[in-house]
Order: sequence, then structure tokens, then C-alpha cells
Amino acid sequence: MSDEKVIIAGPASQLLAFRTAKEMDVKLISCEVKAFPDGESYLRIDVDDEDEIKDKEAIIIQTTGANSVGDQNRQLTHLYNIIGAVKRMNASKITVVTPYLAYARQDKAFRPGECKYAQILLKIIEACGADEFYCIDIHAPKVFEAINIPAHNLDPMKDLADYLNDHLNLTEPIVVSPDKGAVERSTAFAKHLGDDVP
Repeated sequence: MSDEKVIIAGPASQLLAFRTAKEMDVKLISCEVKAFPDGESYLRIDVDDEDEIKDKEAIIIQTTGANSVGDQNRQLTHLYNIIGAVKRMNASKITVVTPYLAYARQDKAFRPGECKYAQILLKIIEACGADEFYCIDIHAPKVFEAINIPAHNLDPMKDLADYLNDHLNLTEPIVVSPDKGAVERSTAFAKHLGDDVP
């Protein structure tokens, strides 16, 4: 088991963090989460001694989409607090893995006064102490220009197509793009599924 890294399982990504820690053969640390009667969140990284994180690369895995653990705003609050706590515990590096970044589609202001949520959230993640950021299939990778840390958009299309081809008996599949901005990704996905997929 590697002593140089630890994986912190955010409350919204416990299973993914468990599987990743097992695959990477690194220690998994969970978080204790509860809500106070007034609705405020309590979060504690479940360590007996803060030296368990000191001088190690902390890989935080926390999705920010709404799920049974809470809405996207609560997931983001948990993420910010995990980053802040790990920073305070003197991790040597903080890598944030957010499979789904909430508000990522709000990357442009179409009307006067609208917020560009995606850029703001990334700046907050950076300001909390993240040293590197990973996301899966972010809506507009150009939003990474808002931050000064390495940021990576992981493309799952080939792996997803391979999985579907290996596990489902698809006959005459058709790939439909949800909007004009996703045509390129949808076309690439169709190509991965098979040369004759429209």
C-alpha cells in the first residue's frame, strides 16, 4: 500500500472512492457528515490523528450533483470544507476529482447580470486550496481558463461505448445529441460504438 497518497471519500462519492482506493492500493479515509437542527452542515474527515494526511497527496473524490445525500449546493459545500480541512492538515498536494461539476453548463452570460457559475465554482475550489482538478466530460473545457491550477477534462466516451458494446446486445443503435454544443461529443461517441452508427 502506498504511504504517499490517501483518498478522501466525499459523502456523495463513497463507492467510487472505495473502488479507486482499492485499484490504486492507497488508504481510504471517509468523512463524517451530519446536519445541525438549523440546517447547517457538519463535516469531519475521519482520522484519529491529522498526521494521517500531513505531507501526503490527498485525492478528494466528491461529485457535486444532486443525489440522495443532498442537493448540489450541499455537495459543493462539503467539497469546499473537505479541501479546507485537508489544506489545514498540511497535505503535500490536494487533488480534487469531481466526476460531475454542478453548474458546469452555466459557463456563459446570455443576459445582462447573469452569473457564470462554472468559472466562479472553479475559482472557489482553487481558493480553498486545490492544487489540481479533474472532472469527467465537463460541458465546456474552456472554463478551466478561469483558474491557475492544472485542470483536466476526462473523456469517458470510448470507455462507455466499449462497455455498451461488451455488455448489451445493441441492434441498430442511434446516438442523439441533446443540443448543438454536444454534436461533436455525440458524433465521437457514435463512432466509438461502431462505424455505421448514425
